Amino acid sequence: MMRHVNVLFQRLFIGVGLIFLASGCTVGQADTATPAASTPPAVTASPTVEQADAATPAASTPPAVATPPAGVSFPALLVIDTDQRTLMEYRNGQAQQRFADLTEGGTILDGMVVADAVVILQEEGLRRIRLTDGDSRFQSFNQTVRSGALIRAGDDAVIYEAKVDDPQAEFGVGTAIGLYRTTDDSMKALLTLARNVGVLHMTADQQRLFLLPFGQDPSFGALLIVNIGDGQVLEERAIEGELFATISPDGRRLVTTSRRAASAGAQEEGVLLDYDLTAPSATPQVISLPKAPGHAWRLTWSPDSRALYFLLRPGDLYDEPATSFGVWRLDAASRVVEQVTDSAPVDAFLRTDGQWLMLQHSGERRGTMINLATRASTVIDLPTQAIVVGWR
Repeated sequence: MMRHVNVLFQRLFIGVGLIFLASGCTVGQADTATPAASTPPAVTASPTVEQADAATPAASTPPAVATPPAGVSFPALLVIDTDQRTLMEYRNGQAQQRFADLTEGGTILDGMVVADAVVILQEEGLRRIRLTDGDSRFQSFNQTVRSGALIRAGDDAVIYEAKVDDPQAEFGVGTAIGLYRTTDDSMKALLTLARNVGVLHMTADQQRLFLLPFGQDPSFGALLIVNIGDGQVLEERAIEGELFATISPDGRRLVTTSRRAASAGAQEEGVLLDYDLTAPSATPQVISLPKAPGHAWRLTWSPDSRALYFLLRPGDLYDEPATSFGVWRLDAASRVVEQVTDSAPVDAFLRTDGQWLMLQHSGERRGTMINLATRASTVIDLPTQAIVVGWR
C-alpha cells in the first residue's frame, strides 16, 4: 500500500486506520514498550501450488480505451479485480489477459509487484503469482488476518504486516510481521506484538524494524526501533505528526503530516515535518505548503529517496474538501515543493517507480498514470473494486 494502502498505505493509511506514520528524537530504551513475545502466525508446512492461469483472455467487456499522448507509451497495469477475484493486465484501458484466479484464500487485503511476481496478502495467507508463467503458490497463516499491508523490503522481498485478534492487546488487536522472498518462496515470521503498529521500514541488514504504534487517536508521538532477533525495543524516538508518516527507502528521512500556526492566535495550517533519522537531533525541518491553508495527503517516496509525492488539498487536515490542488513533489535535497500536475482527484492512492506515478482514484473506477519526465498523463478505467498492484 501502496496503495492501500502506503500504505502507510506509503506504505503505508489508519482507521483513520490504514495510515502509517513515524519520527525522530532519541528517548532511549523503554521497557514498557517492549513487544509481547507471543506466537506469530506461522505458515503451513505444505504450501498449495495451483495450476497456471496465464494468458486467458478476459471474459468481461473491457473499459473504454485510453489514448496515450503522442510519443508516450504507457505501461501495462497489473490489477486485482476484487469483485471477480482475478489478477488482470490492463493496457491502454483494456483488459488484456487474466493471470490467476483468486477465489481461494479469503478476503484480498493488499498486493504488490515484487521482481517478476505479484505477492497478494489475503486473510488466510500469502499468495505468489509468477508473471512469466502464471504459476500460483499459496502459503497459509494459522489464524485469520483482520487487515494488513505489504511493505517492500528490497528487490525480491516484501514484509507482511497482519492485524490479528489478540485478547492480551489493549484494543484486542495484535500485529504479526513477517518476511516473504519471491526467489525461493520462503516465508519467515519475524515478530508478533501485542499492540497495533504500522511497519515503516526495515534496515538493509534486516536486523531492525522501524514501527509506528497507534491506537484510536490519529496523532502519534513515537517511533520504535526494534531488534528483529529478540523483539526488544532498541530505541524510542519522540516524533510529531497526524494521519500520515513515511520513511524514505534509504532509511534516512522520515516525513509526517502535521499542523502549525504561523503566529500566536493564527489559524493552524498544514505542514510537512521532515526528520533526519541519521542525526541525534529530534527537531524536524518544518516545510510550509503552497496555497495555504491546505494540507498534504497520501505521501509516497520515489524508490531512490530523492522525492516525496503527495496530493495537496485545501483546508484543514481533517476537512473533507471537494477538490484538490493536484499532485506535488518535495525535493529531498533542496526541500523545495513544486507542482507535478494541477489535475488530480481529491483522494487517491499514490504509487511510483520513479518514472511513472500512478493515482488510483478513491471511490471511483479510474486511475491516472503520469509520466514524471514529460508530465504527460492519461486516465484509465478500472474495475469497480480494483487494487492496482504495479505495472510493467
